[in-house]
Amino acid sequence: MDPSQVFTDADITRAFEILKSREEQGWIASGVWKDGAELWKKFDYDSRIPFYTKFNILIDGVPIEACKELYGNLELRKQWDKGISTEELDSNKYYRTVHWKLILPAPCTPRDAVRLVTSFNWVAEENAYIMLFKNGQHPNRPETSDYIRMDTSLGYSILKQADNDPDSTVFFGMGNNDYGGWLPYCVLPYAASRTMYNLRDEMKKGYRDIYAKDKHQ
Repeated sequence: MDPSQVFTDADITRAFEILKSREEQGWIASGVWKDGAELWKKFDYDSRIPFYTKFNILIDGVPIEACKELYGNLELRKQWDKGISTEELDSNKYYRTVHWKLILPAPCTPRDAVRLVTSFNWVAEENAYIMLFKNGQHPNRPETSDYIRMDTSLGYSILKQADNDPDSTVFFGMGNNDYGGWLPYCVLPYAASRTMYNLRDEMKKGYRDIYAKDKHQ
């Protein structure tokens, strides 16, 4: 496929449609809600991968530009993100090919994925940054017996400045993922809850450690 056609304007439109949809579009409140965070799930059996999760959480005390760098810059992300290991395998002007490793609680087998991932792009009409990702392949990262390979139809990370607080960011995430193996769908929202709160706490700590260090150098 032409690299310029892997991600399209239709993908961006679809992502913001999913972001704004609620119960009337089949979403069900799920997982553990606290501190104003929300987690939703949906089954769409017309989709190649039927299970969707999405969330939004306030990253208080981390401005949007710093959040964009901490999450989108893989070298920075390695310094603070303890839940997911990422390695850039290849890149072009349209997207990066990234190998993800996800460690799950025992006795679950770890998961991995090869994903095509855009940079954060500004969408003026939505007043937000968006990063899109889809399933990919790479000859240097075949499937192995140590991990179960995940499949992703479409996912996004969206950043918006928090209302009335220029020093905080609202992080929106969505994954249309097939985790493979025996892992039941009923467990996934609670795993997503833990991932969501860990993301917030680790990013806040990363911001303090990395940016405070930079200021004193």
